[in-house]
Amino acid sequence: MAAEMFDPSGMTALVIDENDYARRISFAQLRSMGFGRVMGASKISEAWEIVVANNPDLVLMEWFVGGADCLDLVRRVRLSEDAPNRAVSIFMLTARGSQGDVEAARQAGADGYLRKPISALALQKRVRKVVASPQPFVTTASYTGPCRRRRVDSTFDGPWRRLDDVVAPTNPDVDEDELDLKAQMARARVAALSQMVDGLKPGDTQAARAVYKAVQELVLVAEQIGDPCLSLGAKEMERYVQALGATDRLNREVVQTNLAALHQLAHLPHTMAQEREGVSQSLKRMIDKKLRQAANAA
Repeated sequence: MAAEMFDPSGMTALVIDENDYARRISFAQLRSMGFGRVMGASKISEAWEIVVANNPDLVLMEWFVGGADCLDLVRRVRLSEDAPNRAVSIFMLTARGSQGDVEAARQAGADGYLRKPISALALQKRVRKVVASPQPFVTTASYTGPCRRRRVDSTFDGPWRRLDDVVAPTNPDVDEDELDLKAQMARARVAALSQMVDGLKPGDTQAARAVYKAVQELVLVAEQIGDPCLSLGAKEMERYVQALGATDRLNREVVQTNLAALHQLAHLPHTMAQEREGVSQSLKRMIDKKLRQAANAA
């Protein structure tokens, strides 16, 4: 079904390649796939300006000789506040093929690594998959980019590095009476989260897991009662604790600030829609900034 729904006619692609002839070949391949707009750059500095000004949906980058500048561009797109879409799909195109090169591209945050020469069919298959069904976007203290886990190993028994490796069970479909009950429980869930936060200390993974579980329960309640502002605020705390909760980089003041905003969202009436939206969006900006700072300091 995903293949049938893939329509790049409204999308922009950027090709970064020093070689004019190779760049035009990539242009032709992308246009044959249906991309509505295809742009090109021969230099990394020029490419960054195009990314900022045009917000492409796909970037195909030739791995230039040396490679460092190309990987720096990938990291810049993933981490910079000036990047219009840090989750844009990025493919490295190269004749290089060592495992070390592949790993370097993955560590920088590239979505894929394609060895040249690349057939139009192979390129279409990979691009379609990444653009139509992208990997979850991950932000942690040491990595920002598409999730690098491509499969689940049922025999793997740890160590579990992510706080969400053990997914909390979700409730089955609920009726209207239960939704009403969840609405009444929203403030109680925030209060329960507050108790968990009281015991939170940097580097204490057990306490971080308790906070993470409590905030997941709050997200579930917020979604069930149809409160998008409370849901967004809770998800931002979830995102921050997931990224830093198992490290000594966790800033308890950031968690406390987020908690205070959740208390505010839980008590502000829904008639104050503009104020509630402002609180939740301010939270998102704060968490984005704190995670970028943590990533740059790693």
